[in-house]
Amino acid sequence: MTSIPNKTFLNFIVLGGTTEQKIAATAAAGFDQAEIWREDVEAYGPGAPALAAHLQESDLALADIMVLRDFAGAPAHLRDEKRAQAIQMMDIAVSIGADCVQSPAITLLDCEPDKIDEDLRWLARQAATRGLRIAYEPLAWAVLDYTVPHAWERLQRVGEPNIGIVVDLFHVCTRQRPVEDLHGIPLEQIYQVQLSDLTEPVTPDNLEHLIDTARHRRVLPGQGYFDTSSFIQYLLEAGYQGPVGVEVFSDELKAQPAELTARQAMAALKDVWRQ
Repeated sequence: MTSIPNKTFLNFIVLGGTTEQKIAATAAAGFDQAEIWREDVEAYGPGAPALAAHLQESDLALADIMVLRDFAGAPAHLRDEKRAQAIQMMDIAVSIGADCVQSPAITLLDCEPDKIDEDLRWLARQAATRGLRIAYEPLAWAVLDYTVPHAWERLQRVGEPNIGIVVDLFHVCTRQRPVEDLHGIPLEQIYQVQLSDLTEPVTPDNLEHLIDTARHRRVLPGQGYFDTSSFIQYLLEAGYQGPVGVEVFSDELKAQPAELTARQAMAALKDVWRQ
């Protein structure tokens, strides 16, 4: 298999074991970066500075830290709590050497749509004071901004230079969106591309089933029915230079030894991310 021209990352959600074991497995499999969760940081006993040193010693950078949920557009009674969570998340990011925090589109039915732009501007400006970027991800089950064009239109309106798009082909494909959704987005504003797959059909018409499947039964890219080739071809031919990685929520893969899962993830990534 040929090497991948982009930086590669593995989301720790696919791995079982301790944070130390996840770092070792990801580095040994040849990934350049890890997508780490706040829970991974909190589970690392020696603390955040030691974790930053451990990652550096392992030659493993961080793609981002996850995940600031349901932030932009949160209802009024949650706004102060969400902003406090955001500050905590950004401070953790700085302490472990991450330069990006991921915050997906809101999923709360009682959200306040007219506050989303304001909240994203606040978040981006707070991040900028810490040298951070914000990765905004459209989710297939979000109340708003559930497609890449919707999310990109919002970010253009928000107008902050340090907030960009996550292109997660799971959410794109489950919404049955075309590759044209990516056209017109400056490549530097695509902060990362996430890959996974499914073997069982899901549709946005049954969000409960979609979400349950998404959180427990994804498979590695190329092992299901998603046709991602046109998206990958477009990004490669357009000259996308950002990171690409594997984000698979799978109870089955998580139960395996971390080293085995990480190797399988790298093999799957190399198999699909090619011209």
